[in-house]
Amino acid sequence: MWLLIAMIFIMPYEANPYLYLAPNLLGVFPDFTLIKLLGLLGFSWAMVRLSAGDRNASLLGSRAAVLFLLFFFGVVFAGVLSGSGFLAVSRYFAFLIFLPFVLVAVQTADDLRRVLKAITLSLICVFPYALRQMLRYNDRLGVGLYETNYFATLLVLVIPLAFVFAAQAPDARRRALWTLGGLLLVLELFLTSSRGGFLGLLVASMVFVYRRRGLGGALSVVAVLLVALIVVPTDLGSRLWTMIADRSAEVPVSLAASNRAHEALFWAALRMIADNPIFGVGPLNFKALSTLYTGLAQGNIAHNSFLEIAAEFGLPVFAVFMMLIFTTFRTLNAATRLAGTDEGWRIAGWAEGLRSGLLGFLVSAFFISAQYEKLFWLIVFVTIVLGRFAREAAVAAAASTEPSPELALEPVPQPQ
Repeated sequence: MWLLIAMIFIMPYEANPYLYLAPNLLGVFPDFTLIKLLGLLGFSWAMVRLSAGDRNASLLGSRAAVLFLLFFFGVVFAGVLSGSGFLAVSRYFAFLIFLPFVLVAVQTADDLRRVLKAITLSLICVFPYALRQMLRYNDRLGVGLYETNYFATLLVLVIPLAFVFAAQAPDARRRALWTLGGLLLVLELFLTSSRGGFLGLLVASMVFVYRRRGLGGALSVVAVLLVALIVVPTDLGSRLWTMIADRSAEVPVSLAASNRAHEALFWAALRMIADNPIFGVGPLNFKALSTLYTGLAQGNIAHNSFLEIAAEFGLPVFAVFMMLIFTTFRTLNAATRLAGTDEGWRIAGWAEGLRSGLLGFLVSAFFISAQYEKLFWLIVFVTIVLGRFAREAAVAAAASTEPSPELALEPVPQPQ
């Protein structure tokens, strides 16, 4: 458990050169970093636990785990067929060994709570360092730490969790601290000036607040976020406007070029899928082939997770990926309906935060290629364990509402 917690707190700093260990490990893991070393140690420990009959071993046969394995082997098949080689699929191999580590590490609901809090706190605690880097490079938040748009997408994933922990806090002091933490995460997202991140935040906030406050509350939070575009001193508002502004309007040269590139890559991805619908063009080949479809001088990734997966791996593998996403949401949706016990109430809150954040993440993923983000896969794998806890809590709640056997056997008085 604590090894997983350590990995989570290191994740935001993975690009730091001090955590870089070697160009590769045995030709299998390129850009070998400290976090990958911890992952291998965690995988080894998980294998020992599974061989000893760990109770979570059965979760490897869950629908979500099986779908992930199918997706992984589909990626490998696409790599072999295209001649991309093993290094092209090594990122997904890293996620493959991450799966049993997560399933074995999270043994109880308290373990799950610790993991979710660590995920949230890791992006809160990184703010001073991220702010230092932003001022150092005189750029958007995330520079010198991470790519800004990807950093914003990760923030969207965890912001609802911070407010869940605020709502579940046992006293006013901790409630205030978690609320401030959530607001700090929102401020971080604004400082990234990420358009896709902001749209993801809008969706995540609307879904999260709608469940608690209804349509009026959802519209109110949208209004607050739109007002914040004006109040918070960033260029996020102007960057968003360039997405809908008339082409004749004045748009900064860099943003205009970015908009044109995104549009060209969107249509290029669709044409690439049409040319290779079954097997795709192969892992990491989108960038190299994009110039043939866009007419741009420079190759680019798709800047759309869904189109890039479909283009590189083919529509059958893309369908498996979407089934995995659907299964994850179905597990979270079922868990949000838990009630009747304190543990059920807690799990329902976590599921609601994860569902809202994941939905916002997927909206943001329409604007970047986020399918390689470790935090995304961590949430998918954690949801598998959450599903088990939710089923156990539902059984406990049902048992608590059943009549006592002694009462059931008590004779019913007969009328005289």
